[in-house]
Amino acid sequence: MIRITNGMLINELKYNLNNNYTNMDKYQRQLATGRKINLPSDNPAGLVKSLRLRTNLVEGEQYLANINEGINFMETTDAALDNLTAIMQRIRELAVNAANGTNDDSARKAIADEIKELTDQITIVANTSYGSKYIFAGTNVTQQPCQEDSDPDTFKWTGNNEALQLEIGVGVKLTINLTDSSMNNFFVGNGSDPGVIDFCRGLVSDIETGDLDAVNAALTTADKFIDNLLTARSTIGAKVNRLELQQSRLDSTQISYTSLLSQNEDADIAEVIMNLKMQESVYRASLAAGARIIQPSLVDFLR
Repeated sequence: MIRITNGMLINELKYNLNNNYTNMDKYQRQLATGRKINLPSDNPAGLVKSLRLRTNLVEGEQYLANINEGINFMETTDAALDNLTAIMQRIRELAVNAANGTNDDSARKAIADEIKELTDQITIVANTSYGSKYIFAGTNVTQQPCQEDSDPDTFKWTGNNEALQLEIGVGVKLTINLTDSSMNNFFVGNGSDPGVIDFCRGLVSDIETGDLDAVNAALTTADKFIDNLLTARSTIGAKVNRLELQQSRLDSTQISYTSLLSQNEDADIAEVIMNLKMQESVYRASLAAGARIIQPSLVDFLR
């Protein structure tokens, strides 16, 4: 038979009191933080789930930031294309007017001067930037794509035909700049076909010399440039629509992940308060029980 000593009773009481106090501390911590998981030991499996959910939320936030960046970039591109379309439509109107054989020299000069000004505006639009990125420069976004050459009547194009991509989902990338040949050819041309700036300069020369056949032929080329711009705008519009759909999907996913994280981590305050009060009662009861069990002291033996 095992002899139960006073020391054993005291140690057992201390152990039980410590356990009760630890449980009470756990509920007090939950009440203070509002979370069920404050230490890895509280719920190891739940902690792993929370870490995964937080990773998904951080990734989603970055994808949403990328999407906002892409939408703003392409809206800037669309505004530039809209400006170019208006310029080309005005140049076409002037070309139609210049094709009229009744124009005198002063009238033709006035038309030519306006087209020169519009051509200069085209070069400005070609260097449109979003923040520090030039939208028509391909991946060479830090350098103006349309620059004056050593000859003031010519220009050089420093942009490229590379795709500028943003990641909008896991393994999903979207090209946000215009890389199709029709848009690049709009500025720089392709072989025997001139770019829009060379076309406008040639049109000015034809108007000044009174070459009406060449001016009439230029109308067809102007229509092609306008069609290319409209095609580019439709491409941008389709990509913006896709980004907005992806943005809506990610917003919904973020809400779902946040809800799951809340269910996994957040404490039910009413339940925590109830458990805390119950644990306080248990702790007080254990103190009272210990006081009753371990009553003798040295003073009792000295009476």
